Amino acid sequence: MKTIGIIAAMESELHTLEQMLQNRAVETLAGMPYYTGTIQDCPVVLCNCGVGKVNAALHTQILLDRYAPDVLIQSGVAGSLQPQVGCLDVVVGESLVYHDMQPWVLENFEPLQSVYLSDPKLVKIASDAAAGCHVGRIATGDQFVSDGALRRDIAQRTKALCVEMEGCAVAHTALLNDVPFVVLRAISDMADGTAEQSFAEFEKQAAVRAVEILLRMLPQIAAL
Repeated sequence: MKTIGIIAAMESELHTLEQMLQNRAVETLAGMPYYTGTIQDCPVVLCNCGVGKVNAALHTQILLDRYAPDVLIQSGVAGSLQPQVGCLDVVVGESLVYHDMQPWVLENFEPLQSVYLSDPKLVKIASDAAAGCHVGRIATGDQFVSDGALRRDIAQRTKALCVEMEGCAVAHTALLNDVPFVVLRAISDMADGTAEQSFAEFEKQAAVRAVEILLRMLPQIAAL
């Protein structure tokens, strides 16, 4: 049975899964707890990596080196970049990009990659588990986007459905380690002038929504 690594930026995004762990064990690495055990008889490793690209890449690499999961899921909340993507909707990241790095830099320096593609089988499992979800591109950068002009700029440049702060860094690290991955995001805000208020209102609900989908995904992934 496959071991599934699940990485999220905030404690609220993993708390429910942590409470469900059977045969639970925990160790702290680089200042963050890593939880191992089973959920629905599926072996899992959970990591709260912290916010931002550096934290995400660092703890993804630690998770891969220490626990060697067969697949990796990055889950959490995000801000919408498109009018058809509303609060509490779910986006499955078929592709991921950085919105705060110049494309020519990404394309001319290792790993010569400006777009990171999630594993198609994992995308299918995630989209089946999240009926009515949006499947497409997710943009990542070290900014909490809460300005309408910035939102429009990122949406125009990247054609992404939503914006967040970790997903592409996880994808980047997983790709370099040849580990299949998928990124799953529930929408907590509209990444505009209402984002701070909306995030405070919907963040916990969005996190619960993401967990519900993860629980439907686990047995399907473990059976791959």
